Amino acid sequence: MKYYVSLFGDDSNVGTSETYPWRSIERVNAAQLLPGDSVRFHANQTFFGNLCLIGEGVPLEDMPLTFGSYGSGRAIIDAGCGTGFLARNVGGVHLVGLDFVGAGASKNAGSGILFVNTLLEGVKLTDIRIHCVDVSGFKDSGICFTAEPADRSWSGFRDVRVTHTMSHDNGDAGINCIGAWNPEREGYAHADFYIGKCSAYRNVGIPGKERHSGNGIVLAQVEGALIEHCRAYENGGLNDYEGGGPVGIWAWDADRVIFQFNESHHNRTGSGKDGGGFDLDGGVRNSIVQYNYSHDNDGPGYLLAQFSGARAFYSNILHHNVSVNDGRRNRYGGVHLWSTGANGGITDTTFYANTIYMAQAAASSPAAVDCTSDGIRNIRFHNNNFQTDGNAALIRGKNNQNVVFECNQFRTNCQSPRFPIAADIKQ
Repeated sequence: MKYYVSLFGDDSNVGTSETYPWRSIERVNAAQLLPGDSVRFHANQTFFGNLCLIGEGVPLEDMPLTFGSYGSGRAIIDAGCGTGFLARNVGGVHLVGLDFVGAGASKNAGSGILFVNTLLEGVKLTDIRIHCVDVSGFKDSGICFTAEPADRSWSGFRDVRVTHTMSHDNGDAGINCIGAWNPEREGYAHADFYIGKCSAYRNVGIPGKERHSGNGIVLAQVEGALIEHCRAYENGGLNDYEGGGPVGIWAWDADRVIFQFNESHHNRTGSGKDGGGFDLDGGVRNSIVQYNYSHDNDGPGYLLAQFSGARAFYSNILHHNVSVNDGRRNRYGGVHLWSTGANGGITDTTFYANTIYMAQAAASSPAAVDCTSDGIRNIRFHNNNFQTDGNAALIRGKNNQNVVFECNQFRTNCQSPRFPIAADIKQ
């Protein structure tokens, strides 16, 4: 069944035609929507309220619920101080061509789009699509997927696609995925995520949060994910947590993640930590970072970090990436490895065919590469191009016995380059 909502409608209407539409979000929330139904809001009109779906996790068998606009343009869902769209224990949901607006990161108390799974027995809800959506003005995440099963049974979401979507001017993150973290058990809450041609920007952080905030795109507890052709920029400036900071695009506690053809730049931190371009963090394994462009970030262009308590971190590859003038604050490298040595530390990782340029910064002591950490082993750099302006350090940790440098080019006294690959990356 197709339902229509318009400010020219009436909630006493049947709602099944453009001639007799419903009027309010409250009427949509009260409806008994069935698999295959769609709800369309009149384009270029603003609807005040908070969309809400509560289910029992019943598979929808290729019959998703669809929420979108009709007419020319997009409808706006103004959530005020609440969450714009909440789906709890529901799979098979498509959001297409809508704008979600909150009251502003300092006033709002929710997320723009929030999918929550609290089911037990390892149920992964499937077929989530977010396409051509704009989300802004929320305190927490613009878009968030979270799993909260009490028994940590790896319930979560699978087969999720977020495409051609912008998440900006929020507090905690642009696009965020997190599950019940249990590093002592095998398995992950989420699987098979795709994020393509999205932008996450000006998600500046939540002062006083006592955890890192202000991330662009961050995935955790995911097995199998691809982030490509995305941009993350100007995030993180209000993060004041000294225990850790935000990053433009990153993953932690994840397996088989790929970042490719993305650009991450001018990301910031208000603390002494992070504010970088890309990051494989805490327990990431079997993952690839390739053909990305990082530049002008406060923190590292490409960070690999292993914190205490994380799962084993191994078998990652970074190749054909570019970093230009990252590490603008806090003594970071264009490529930076940091590890406590937990669970074997960062192991069996290869960097090849990357181009790293670093110039000195007034607020930092940057290096093209920083691999001074003790908690790393079997790290190999080969066939990379490392350049500096002659003032920034080239390699910190070149004599680390756990790191091998082979067939790399090292140049100093270079001007800031204009890499042809940078334009190619953004195509």
